[in-house]
Amino acid sequence: MLEEKKVIAEKDAPELQRGIKGWQVTFIGLGGVIGSCYFLGLGLTIQTMGPAVIIGFGIVGVIIYAVMVAYAELLVNLPRKGSFVSYTKEFLGPQWSIGMGWAFWCNWVAYVPSEAVAMATVLQYLTGSTSVTFYIATAVGAMAAITVINSCAVNIFAKIESGLAITKVIIIILFVILAFGIWVGLWGSDEFLGGKINFGGDISFAESMFPKGALIVFTQMTLVLVTCQGTEIVGLAAAESQDPERSVPKACRSVTWRLLGLYIIPIILVLLIYPWDLANDSNPVFADIMNRYDMGFFGTVMSAVVFVAAFSCANTGFYGTVRAMYGLACEGLAPKFLTKLTKNGNPRNCVWFTLACMWVVLVLGLISELTGALETLYGSLLSISGFTGTLAWIGICLSQVVMRRRLRARGYDPRVCLKAKVSDWLEWLPFAGACVQVIALVMLVIEDQLVFGIALAAVVVPMLVRWINVKRGTARDVVMVSEGEKSFDETFPDLTKKGTGKDLA
Repeated sequence: MLEEKKVIAEKDAPELQRGIKGWQVTFIGLGGVIGSCYFLGLGLTIQTMGPAVIIGFGIVGVIIYAVMVAYAELLVNLPRKGSFVSYTKEFLGPQWSIGMGWAFWCNWVAYVPSEAVAMATVLQYLTGSTSVTFYIATAVGAMAAITVINSCAVNIFAKIESGLAITKVIIIILFVILAFGIWVGLWGSDEFLGGKINFGGDISFAESMFPKGALIVFTQMTLVLVTCQGTEIVGLAAAESQDPERSVPKACRSVTWRLLGLYIIPIILVLLIYPWDLANDSNPVFADIMNRYDMGFFGTVMSAVVFVAAFSCANTGFYGTVRAMYGLACEGLAPKFLTKLTKNGNPRNCVWFTLACMWVVLVLGLISELTGALETLYGSLLSISGFTGTLAWIGICLSQVVMRRRLRARGYDPRVCLKAKVSDWLEWLPFAGACVQVIALVMLVIEDQLVFGIALAAVVVPMLVRWINVKRGTARDVVMVSEGEKSFDETFPDLTKKGTGKDLA
């Protein structure tokens, strides 16, 4: 077994820039969630699950809360700039960490170009253009814009992304107001609709809620998970916030309730005013609703916002996956050259390395779209993203569980020694959240073996490469940390051994 060496960065060496304000952390987290899959994927989940989709989102809302409070506890008590990868390595081991970290990176490397393609598709729809050249130029231009923004200082990225996120939130609030007006008969419907759209008729409420059976909630859970994924970006951004100890817990908790408001309320209204079996992923369900009730102008607005949402989500995803790769490199789980930072604190090598891979995926994606070689690219990427992204959430939850277990073994009382801790009566929640997510992944194996195989390769291949390097003695065993960062062993010395100090529990 390799003996891990810890290297503290030199005092004058550049570090990741702390240029993100507390309020921007929350909006960056929202930016990673509200992408094209929110507006397009929402229609797909409603079509797939029927009205039961509301239950699926309710379950995922609880999971998100479990992930966020667990992440906040880790980030505040053991501050890191290496994203969740730092915690999975310390508490779950390097072998599992390298699989989860590289899978998270692969997830966004594939997903960001798909958002660029989505932008091209939406703009083509809005302009009525059928030009292939226009389509390709728009996708390439979107990717180029993402490249420029993420090559700049982090504070510039934060300003742009938080502005885009605010725009998306305003549009969702606008839809809620318009949809509520349709439901009560102020406009569009000219009458109070009540529950007759999806819950009327001779069939029972249970049959209306579960037209495809109750099991669909679990077999299609990954679709709901991927629609909500991106909240972990809050943690990535928190590492570069100006006041992490204060802003991280607040942002991690508040983003959960804001997500519930941005998802649950609009979905309830959709089910009250729009037949679930008409929903699809070819056009935003919000736009279809506006068009159905002769509110075409707002339908155009709802379609146009997909362009903004896709760009914003891709932009945030690029930021997140670059920081994840930097974390892997700092933990000795990726090539050393990726640890280099510019004088402004930008992980430029990680940016260019990730960017090169994204351009390859974009080119392959455009070829597949234009030739028809892969007609289900968008849906397949959603499922792959659901699998790999869920692994990151599981890693966060289990890292928090293991940390608490080690604290108790060392003579500490987590209820006393931890800051920004999970509430005492909710200690069980992170572990339960991890278990539910594992069940969802098992259901994916049953539902789509091809997607599962591709996603699994993103996890297994890096683990296999590291195992070979360890056997050959060539694995990098040096961990680079920033000045002031301490490991779990340094922060919480074993109190059960003599000479470690007074019992702090």
